[in-house]
Amino acid sequence: MTPLNTYALPLLRAGLVVLFLWFGFSQVTAPGDWLAWVPEWTSAFGVSASTIVLLNGAFEVILGALLAVGFYTRIAALLLSIHLFLIAYEVGYNDVGVRDFVLAIATLSLALFGPDQYTIDKRTQRE
Repeated sequence: MTPLNTYALPLLRAGLVVLFLWFGFSQVTAPGDWLAWVPEWTSAFGVSASTIVLLNGAFEVILGALLAVGFYTRIAALLLSIHLFLIAYEVGYNDVGVRDFVLAIATLSLALFGPDQYTIDKRTQRE
């Protein structure tokens, strides 16, 4: 790897960490702002839209924090990519759906690459 290549994967991971933590904390701290994004079919589960937003936010914060420190990097990135693919599918073919689809691909790429040199996984030889 050339010297600049060594920063590509940590930079991708850092950018995705910011994304997931920002959206996750936004949902946890102001769930009312996100209620319009909850699909109507979720009401069949008997859980309020507000609870779904809070659970989704917690999911993104927890897995985003795992990505931040690089603990179970592949698993966290894979789960977050699947999560984004489902969101992109639900949102549909529009500007938000396309953006989320591309972010899902970037997150899946992180899962496929695995942990970089600045992760707990790499330092403990867990890949």
